[in-house]
Amino acid sequence: MQSSLFEEGGESVTESLDEVNAEIVEQGKARYPNRTFILGTGPANAEIVIVGESPGPPDVATGKPFSGPSGELLERMMAAIEVRLDDCYRTNVVKFISQGDEITQVELQFFVPLLHRELFSVSPKLIILLGNTPSKAVLNTKTPISKLRGHVQDFQGIKAVATFNPAYLLRDPTKKSEAWEDMKLAREVLSS
Repeated sequence: MQSSLFEEGGESVTESLDEVNAEIVEQGKARYPNRTFILGTGPANAEIVIVGESPGPPDVATGKPFSGPSGELLERMMAAIEVRLDDCYRTNVVKFISQGDEITQVELQFFVPLLHRELFSVSPKLIILLGNTPSKAVLNTKTPISKLRGHVQDFQGIKAVATFNPAYLLRDPTKKSEAWEDMKLAREVLSS
């Protein structure tokens, strides 16, 4: 259940991550009963939230987002800026396996508001957006990742950096140098 923004006394009310995740499971299972849901994982008060598109088969095996080869690359990317992946909250826009061309507008209309609530409940210093779908979902834009990356973005007062998804970098290693520039930008945001 979504809380109101203000109590009677005018004090701000925030949902806990557990409340948001419980709603994702409850509403998601009702709407998509034959899907396996992979919820976000990591500290509920993390300084960094990493958002991907959707889980992959290795994620279903572990029950955690960013498992397998793309997760290993992400771990190396974060280590390069001296951040442990386990210290980050990791999640996806869509909480079940699907490919970018399979994700429908109906699924996005369902998951994006829940993702926004998930982000607000963690309240990080930085959001790292991995690819087009997370960038468009969080930043509410149609601008492609190739134009968004390389700049600090804003999500309702929270800084965001968009870069290529590690799964894409595994398919096209020529983009790794651009991703490294984005990670250095993320490090600058964290140190400011």
